[in-house]
Amino acid sequence: MTSNHIPLESITLYRMALRESINGKHHLSLKYLRTAVMLAPTFTLALCEMGRCHEKLGQYPEALSNYNKVPEIDSSHVEAEIKKNWVLNKIEISKKNN
Repeated sequence: MTSNHIPLESITLYRMALRESINGKHHLSLKYLRTAVMLAPTFTLALCEMGRCHEKLGQYPEALSNYNKVPEIDSSHVEAEIKKNWVLNKIEISKKNN
């Protein structure tokens, strides 16, 4: 499997995850996304969405972990870098407020 080939099953799981995430069911979305990434470890859209779900759940270290994996796969993927910086800012603000 090349990095450009994502199995249909992973794409289907990703779409199911998006639907659940839109409905605020981020824990369920993460279940679908974990399976999608397990089947297609280079699926950067799914990794980014995992980061977003973790972020929505306030799980910032997990979000960073997902966002950090993306540039290792696709160095031109700007969205993950932007989101990573956003999470780092949230963590910094949280530390200042405590």
